[in-house]
Amino acid sequence: MKSTIDPDPMQQNTSQTQPYPPSFINRFIDFVERLPIPYWLTYLLLFMLQSIILHVVAWVDGWVPAYTFSPMIILFPLWLWGPLAIVTYLDSISLEALSSFSPLMDIQPETMRRLKYEFTTMPARSVIISSFIWSGIYFVFTYMAFDTVYVAYGYGTFLAVITIIVGLLSFSIGSVIYYHSVRQLRLVNHTVRMVKQFDLYRLDPVYAFSVVTSRTGVSWVILISLTLLIVPIQSAYIPILVSLISQVVLAIAALALPLQIVHHRLVLEKRRLLAEHDQRVKTMLARLHRCLDDNELGEVDQLNSALTGLNIERDILAKIPTWPWRAGTLTGFLSIVVLPIVLFLIQLLLGNLLDK
Repeated sequence: MKSTIDPDPMQQNTSQTQPYPPSFINRFIDFVERLPIPYWLTYLLLFMLQSIILHVVAWVDGWVPAYTFSPMIILFPLWLWGPLAIVTYLDSISLEALSSFSPLMDIQPETMRRLKYEFTTMPARSVIISSFIWSGIYFVFTYMAFDTVYVAYGYGTFLAVITIIVGLLSFSIGSVIYYHSVRQLRLVNHTVRMVKQFDLYRLDPVYAFSVVTSRTGVSWVILISLTLLIVPIQSAYIPILVSLISQVVLAIAALALPLQIVHHRLVLEKRRLLAEHDQRVKTMLARLHRCLDDNELGEVDQLNSALTGLNIERDILAKIPTWPWRAGTLTGFLSIVVLPIVLFLIQLLLGNLLDK
């Protein structure tokens, strides 16, 4: 059921610039951005502080020798502060993309203000619901992996309790990256549909949102890649495999699906221009044939020049791309998407070799 506080972003109610209250995560992000240091440095320091505290707990518990680093201990801090840093970053580039894309839209200032608010602010109730859902998923994962992780790796009672609590915090807060990303990508799709006419000779604004969609996908890939570097897949093979597949699929979908309508509209515009071009060629050829038939050769040179110009125009039109991203974006994106798959296969291969 849709909440009255979380209005459908497809609706165009521009009577208010803040149609719903911000989430507690947005309030925290606003606080971080007001600090006198860069937001990424704040998240890094919090990540390091939490990792140090968890290491101290592990040393006291005896799970690892004192002053010994354990990569697995930093997994939950990574999934708490990493997503918050990514959300903050995606909010900033979404505003830049919206500003670059705005020349294509004929909308009222109130509508633009609302779009900016929606792109950077999540509804309070929806974020709370998302947190509860992911908390439930966390308990299922913990139940599935308890024997293969907490028992098999010899966690003490104190360390296990602390780790489960920290994990719950990471899942309930860090998982907001999924809700945030899906919401932003939906807004991208909604925003590009507001354009009445795309111009094939003015593609720079069209490419603006590909920055948001591609970096959203890359963010998911980076998180799963770092996870694969931290956690041995043997400790939780099924959950890690499920996460890997879902992250890669979502990353590819994040790039392509929100901008599919732009590609479709650009294709239609290209077909329209080519159809108009073909009609002009037909008209010029008819005039040329008429001049030849009537032996009126005075216009033949002019008609030949016109046909040459039309041929050049067709070549230019044929080379104009209809994908809503710059050349090289897709290649670079796919090369990054392959990274977690390679890391997974390397871990799997090394695990099999060590077991022999």
